[in-house]
Amino acid sequence: MKPERDRYMEKWEEVYKGSVPDEEYRVLVQNGEEFGLSIKLEGSKHTVDIFFGAGASVRMLEEGVISPDLFKGDDFINYKNDKFSNIIYKVDNGKFGNLAKIASEDLYEFLEIKHYVVITMNYVIDIITEWEPEIEVKEKYL
Repeated sequence: MKPERDRYMEKWEEVYKGSVPDEEYRVLVQNGEEFGLSIKLEGSKHTVDIFFGAGASVRMLEEGVISPDLFKGDDFINYKNDKFSNIIYKVDNGKFGNLAKIASEDLYEFLEIKHYVVITMNYVIDIITEWEPEIEVKEKYL
C-alpha cells in the first residue's frame, strides 16, 4: 500500500524530452471539431507543431496568474527548480486530470485518457486527451 502522503501527490514525468529544441517560444492554441487540438510554438530558430487529436479538455493559464498551490508534489517542484528544461510533461493524479475523471466517470479509465502539461515561457497548458501527441519540428531559415 502507498504511503498516505504519496497517495494524494501529483506525479510528473518528462515526456518526449529532447524532441522540442530548447529555446523560448510564443504559443498559439487551436481547438475544434475538425482538426482537434494543436499547439504551435514559435521560437527564433524553430517552429514546433504539437497535435493532440481531439482534446477532451484544455486549460490554459498565463503563468503570472498561477497560484503557488495549483500544482503540488516533489516532481513539480524539482522541474520548476530546473526551470522546466522540458516542454511536455505527463501528470498522474493532478487536480485538472482528477476533475476530468469525476466529470467523465468511467470513460476516463475506459478510454485510457492522459493528462499532459505543456509549459512555455508565458503559459501553462493542461491537456486531457486519449491521444499521444504528434510533434513536428521545423527549422527556420534565417
